[in-house]
Amino acid sequence: MALLTTNHQSSLQARLEELERRNQLLEAEIERLRVYKDYAYTDALTEIPNRRFYYERLLQEVARSRRSGNGFTLALVDLDLFKEINDEVGHRGGDQVLKFFSQFIRVNLRQEDIVCRIGGDEFAIILPDTTAENAAVFFNRIRAKLDQVEISIDGRSQLRLSFSCGLAAFKPEYLPEDLIEEADHSLYSAKASGRNRVVAASAVSTAVLVSRAVH
Repeated sequence: MALLTTNHQSSLQARLEELERRNQLLEAEIERLRVYKDYAYTDALTEIPNRRFYYERLLQEVARSRRSGNGFTLALVDLDLFKEINDEVGHRGGDQVLKFFSQFIRVNLRQEDIVCRIGGDEFAIILPDTTAENAAVFFNRIRAKLDQVEISIDGRSQLRLSFSCGLAAFKPEYLPEDLIEEADHSLYSAKASGRNRVVAASAVSTAVLVSRAVH
């Protein structure tokens, strides 16, 4: 009887050890997938979310807004004259500028806002529960703050940066592509009218997009 009990205990212990081993393997695989997902959604240079994350998050915000009735604003931001900056400090220096700017924007956002790098020097920011008017005040405040900053590249070049920003507020009748196009049009207007400014979508462009979305 004692032998049976001992054998049973040994068998149970072996099974527990095997389960523990499998659990450790499963946890390792889950961590590997988490790291892979983080990598897939993160811009390698600036370490902020990338274009893929931006579009998926935008679709989620559109769905949330339609369910709740709470609007949001999309901001598209471009560094001004970035090609000239690259020419002056080189591509390595340009990368440092992009890293600095992405972190500058992030630390000046609210916790619920989402900033993503979607192109070379182009960033998208999703601002939940925010009107375009409030977003304009917000980004003008950030712009004024950046005007006071001088950055050093490799301890040599002293640069002052500025950005142009286009805003568009989401409306339930919009498709996501309409919102992106409207924000992009606002960004183009900001750059065409002299850069270093914030422009919200005009009533005219809004009417055109609403008409296209409805029909």
